[in-house]
Order: sequence, then C-alpha cells, then structure tokens
Amino acid sequence: MKMSTTQKSALHASEELAPLKDGSLLADRSTEVQTRPRCGRFLRDVGLTMGAEVLVLASRVVIVSIFGRWVGAAELAEYLLLSRITAWLLAGAVLGLAVGLPRYVARARGSQQQEPTTYFQAASICLILSSIVIGLIMIGNRRVFAHWLFGDSHRTAFVIALSFMVWGLTAQGVVFGYYRGLLSMARANLLEVCTLVAVPLCVIMVLYRTRSVPLMVGAMGSLDIVISALFAIPIFRRFTIPEPTKLAHHLKELLHYGIPRVPGDFGSAALTALGPVIAAHYLPMAQISAFLLGLTFLMVTGYAAGPLGVVLLSKVSMMLGQNRLDDVRARLKYLVVGVLELSVFACLQLIIFADVAVRTWVGSRYLDQMLVIRLLLVAIPPYLFYMALRSTIDAASVKPLNAWNVLTALMVYLLLIGASVKFVPRTFLLEGIAGSMFITLIVLGSLTLRTFRKLYDVSLPWARSAPSLLAAVGLGAVAFAFRSFQSSPMGPLQAVLLEGGLSSAYLALLTSVGSTWLQYTWRMGLGGRKSWSLPLLRLEIRYQ
Repeated sequence: MKMSTTQKSALHASEELAPLKDGSLLADRSTEVQTRPRCGRFLRDVGLTMGAEVLVLASRVVIVSIFGRWVGAAELAEYLLLSRITAWLLAGAVLGLAVGLPRYVARARGSQQQEPTTYFQAASICLILSSIVIGLIMIGNRRVFAHWLFGDSHRTAFVIALSFMVWGLTAQGVVFGYYRGLLSMARANLLEVCTLVAVPLCVIMVLYRTRSVPLMVGAMGSLDIVISALFAIPIFRRFTIPEPTKLAHHLKELLHYGIPRVPGDFGSAALTALGPVIAAHYLPMAQISAFLLGLTFLMVTGYAAGPLGVVLLSKVSMMLGQNRLDDVRARLKYLVVGVLELSVFACLQLIIFADVAVRTWVGSRYLDQMLVIRLLLVAIPPYLFYMALRSTIDAASVKPLNAWNVLTALMVYLLLIGASVKFVPRTFLLEGIAGSMFITLIVLGSLTLRTFRKLYDVSLPWARSAPSLLAAVGLGAVAFAFRSFQSSPMGPLQAVLLEGGLSSAYLALLTSVGSTWLQYTWRMGLGGRKSWSLPLLRLEIRYQ
C-alpha cells in the first residue's frame, strides 16, 4: 500500500523519537524537519493560562485573607494544612497521569493516527478507581489517618473532607488534562476557573461563619465533581466504544509512563506537606500558620512558571513528535534566561517587602514570625527553576527523570527535618524546618538543571545574564535602603507604588542590556518587521 506524505512524515518522526524511550539525549540527535513555530497561538495559550492562574492565585489570596482576618489563626492553619495534604494525596491518586494524559493526547493529535478520546477513556478508568480506593481506605481508617496527618485522632471530619476533595480534584484533573493535551486552553482554563476560583470563593463566603473547615472543604470537593462532569459532556458526545485490545494498549501505555512518575509526584507534593504535618505533632495548630503562610508565598511565585509549564508540556511534545528539535532548544534557552533574571529580582523584592505583604494580607498577628517566612522566600529561584523545567523534562523522556531528582531531594529533606526535630529547641523548630526546606529546594533546583542540560544541551548563561543580575541586586539594595531609613511602617499603597517603580526600572535595565528573552517575547508578541528606537536607553529593537 502506498503511504501518503503525512503518514511518511509521522512515521519518520516516530522513528527519530524512538531513542527517547531509552533515555537518550536530545543534544546528540540531529534535526531533519524544520517548520516555523506558530508563536502567536503559543503566546495566546500562555496568556489564557496565565490569566486563569492569576485568577486562581487571586482567589487563594482572598481566601487566606478571609481566614486570617475573619475566622482565626487555627482555622487558617487547618485550611492550609488540608490544602497541602490534598495535593500530597492527589499526587498518588492520579498515577502520574496529570502529565501522562496531556502528553499522549497531544502526541495522538500531532500524529493524526490515533484517537485522543481513547486516552481519556483509559485515564478515566484508572483515576476513578484509584481515587475511590484511596478515599474509602482513608474513611474506613479515619482515626488512624487523623492521627498521622493532623496529630489528633479526633479530627476524623478532616479525613472525610479530604477524601471528597481528592475525588473532586481527580475528576477535574482528568477533564483538564484532556483539554490541555488538545491545546484547547480556553476550555481547560474555564474549567480551572470554575473549580479552583468560583467554587472555593462561593463556598467560603457562604459557610465561613460556621468556622467548620471540614464542611467547607467537603462542599468544595462535591461541587468539583459536578462541574467536571458538566465540562466532560462534549467529550462524552465524541465517545465511541473502543476495541478491548486497543483500550488495553492505551491503558498499558499510560500506566507505563505514569506509574514510574508516581514516586516523584508523591515526593514533590511531600516537600510542601511533610514540614507542616510533622510540625503539627509538636506545636499547636495556630503556631504553624506562619510556616504555612511562607509555603503559600513560595508556591504563589511558582504560579509565574505554571502557565509556561502547562503549555510547554503539550507544545514541546508536539514539536518533538514533529522532530523540530532546533525550535525546542531555541525556546528553552529563552525560558532559562527569563527564569534566572526574573526569579532573582522577585526573590530580593519579596524578602524586603514580606512584612508589608503579610500585614496587608492576614493582619499583624504573624509579624513576630517573619524569619520563618523569609527563610522560605530565599528558596524562590531554585523552586522556580524546578517548576519551569520539569514539564520539558517529562516531555523529552519516558524515563521518570524528575522522579529521581525529587526523591533524592526528599531524602535530603527528611534527614534535615529529623536533625531539626532532634537537635533544635522547640521554640526554634519552625525555623529549623524552614531552613531544611531552603536547602532541599537548592538541591532539587540543581538536580533539575543538571537533567535539563543533559537532555537539551542548554545551560545557564551566567556570563550573559551577569549585567541583569547585578541590576536586580542593585535595585534590591535601593529597596532595602528605603526601608531602613523609613521611620514608620510602610503602607500597602506606598509599597505598591515603590515596587511598581522598581519593577519598571528593572525592565528598562533589562532592555538596555539587551536581555535575549525579553527581545524574543517582544518579537513573538508583536510580529511583523518593525523597528522601535529608545534614544534615552541608546537601544534600537528590531524584530520580525
């Protein structure tokens, strides 16, 4: 039978990508297919995803503020601890398919030889069964899990609420993953806004007077199930009954990719859950709220890299499937430079203005524990590198390279926490755990960069970014000097105006030194061939 040109191209791409299953390096492979990237759609997808992430972030900021100001410190700690444990359990419940499903849906769509909905059916079977089993085991042994997770065997209502939240977010994850794989980011992001923004805000605004965290969390999980089912209706309409052998093949393919990643996903979530869980066994719940606030600050910064990671996994998978390796490397070089230059600036500014943010956000009752929060903020750069690069590593290799890095970092974290519990006085235990987290994230960021460099032959351009990093340090010194000479506490409006001026100055300095990622973003965003002159900065930007 004569093959069409499309079939030949897809077959050739599949043969070229075969070594990746054995963990070979992209840097050692030649590029044979060159096509022009669709930068406009890529930026649109990143923009839509970033908009959704901003709304999710804003809703979490509002929720934390409601708990901190209107409910109480103990309830705030309970809610944040439940959120961390939910993420931890969810990492095991989804069987690594939060990444696997969109990856294989994207490849099926790119090759045009497989039906993406079959992957959705296979993933749904796996995830529904796993989440139900985990939830029922927890409910059946709720006193034991209450003691393990919350330090009190009487907190059984928290375990039941936890199970409902795991069920709801699992349902949301499988629908979101399918749309993400198709790069139908508008629908995927709308689902995220409904389940992670509208539902929590509405539930908490209605039920916060009850001061019952389990009731609120259980209601959120139940509504997430309903909304996810409604968003899945267009997928159900395209369903066809697959052949059992084909469905079994897809199940095997997904699990072969996902299961080896479960330890890594579980370990990654454990990095942000184990600290407060262990602290809850030694300290009152209200006291660990500062540590949980610091973790929330740290994870908020991760949302800056989140949209890129969400889109890059599907985009890089498609580009690898088309053998466009040079395009992949070019984009990732800009990504690395951008993360480096922005993370250092954000880290310094957040450390300096952390007290203003905390006082504005949840009130002044937490200001006496600012050392704990600032110790976690110092870890922003390595954490952002991990968040930004992990999807590109998953897209390039079937081997769970991220899992190995995370498990190594988790072992370091457990050793450091054990040393803190044994040798650090109880009055400084939170500082000891926060310092352990900081060291662990440095280890994780370094391992992620090493793996990324081996796969793509892309390294950190320290020499090229030196002027930008010096500018970030200089502006940090300006902010610190301003705070040092200020006699009265800084208000939020004053902080916003000052930070806006410093951020604008930093972007202007990046432009003046010719930051590559900024110029690349400018070109992709505007398109065409034009020239803009900035005589004040002695710079002419040309793009096409």
